[in-house]
Order: sequence, then structure tokens, then C-alpha cells
Amino acid sequence: MKIRHLVHSCLLIEMAGRRLLVDPGSFSGEAVRALPQEVLAGLDAVLITHQHPDHVDPELLGDVLAASPDAVVLAEPEAAAQLLSQEEADGGAPASGTAAGSGTTSADGSAGAVPRERLVPLAAGERHELSAVGEEAALEIRAVGGRHAIIHPDIPRVGNTGLVLSAGDGPRLGITGDSLEPVEEFHGIDVLAFAVTAPWSKMSETIDFLRAVGPRLALPVHDAVASPGGRAIYLRQSTALAPEGTEVRDWPGGERVVEV
Repeated sequence: MKIRHLVHSCLLIEMAGRRLLVDPGSFSGEAVRALPQEVLAGLDAVLITHQHPDHVDPELLGDVLAASPDAVVLAEPEAAAQLLSQEEADGGAPASGTAAGSGTTSADGSAGAVPRERLVPLAAGERHELSAVGEEAALEIRAVGGRHAIIHPDIPRVGNTGLVLSAGDGPRLGITGDSLEPVEEFHGIDVLAFAVTAPWSKMSETIDFLRAVGPRLALPVHDAVASPGGRAIYLRQSTALAPEGTEVRDWPGGERVVEV
């Protein structure tokens, strides 16, 4: 498994012969558009944890889908409803958990412009499988959690689906999205991409979350909201106060790739 950090919460994942892009949001446009054409063209799926613009930029998503004609979008249901092409939404939103084809219609880069045949709403508790490639095991994508962390009591909570990716007996990858809920599926997971800082969190909550779930390897994301100096503080405390058996590892320089 190879994981590349493309700024903030955006990840490029190569696993079980598949290539996935996670949360291409507003902080990540330059990094995503700088990817080689053959990398984007080879995407199998784009995963969206929730609707906030730092996790999904509709214009960027449109560019990605135009460059990757076989990719499907697996999105938290509220986000999926917003992303559905308006003319198709008028005819009814897609049913949660339904299968999607790999449509060839390109998105036009505007809000609400993902064709129905390329969109799969994925709610907490549901699973989506990408079939086996060659001798690789099938890749399972499981949605967990369900709600965004509380920003303020006056701000309505939106949906948020954490993700667990697994293939055969290989290492499992968890992605929290905007939540520090210690869901059972994250406990003892091999690799966990976690929000190291956020407007909705405080340091003690982040540490308590890591201690509750105890991943073997924790990778910091959701960090574009902090200055370089501020990010270093959050990362240092997460590393120093992580539970025994958990390695908090920063992304290496250059292409910011971790292989497991």
C-alpha cells in the first residue's frame, strides 16, 4: 500500500492494484492538478468523506473526473446529493449503497455536476467492493461513523463517513474525515489518517482519540488550517502523547509518500 499526501486531507492511495483519490478539496487543487495525466487517468474511484469545501471542491472534482473516465465517486450521502447533476437530482436522488457504472460523461466543473451513473452514496455501515485485479485481492471500502464533529452547537452537524480500506490479509487503512469518534473499526488498525488539528477539535481530544483507538501507524492530515509553526506543535504533542504501540509519523519530504 502506498499513500501520498496531496495537501490537507487529500490522499492518493495505491492498494491491491487499485488507485483511489480521497477528499480532493479546496486546499489541494494545485497538488492534484499537478499529478501526471497517466496517474489521474488510472483512478478507479474518488472517495468523499463529507460535503465541506476543504474535502470536496466541485470544480476540482470535475477536472479529476474529466481526466479519469473510469472513476466512480463514492460519497457520504448528503455530499452525494449535493454533487448529483441538477437535472438528474430533479428526477430523484440515487438510492444509498446502489452500484454505479463507470460512466463516460465528464463533469463540467460546476457544483452539482456528477452524473448519476458515476455516483455511489456510501452511508455508515455500508460497504463497496472493487473487484480483484490480477492476483490481487478485491478491495473493500467500508463506511463508518456517520456524523461530523461538533463545530458549535448553533451549527447543524452534517454527515461524515470515516473509511476503512482493506484487501485480503494486507494492512488496513482508516481515514477519519472530520471526526474523532473512536469507532470500533479504527481500534488497532494498521494505518490511520487522522485530523491532527481542526477548528472543531482541541489537542486533548486528539490525544484521547489516538489513545482510544491505538492505531499501529498514525498519519497526520487536515493540517492546512495551521501555520507551519502551529502544525509542528500539534504534531509534536500527538507524537509525544500517543499511546504505546502507536507510531505517529510525519510525511517525508519530496512527494510525501508513505509505503506500508
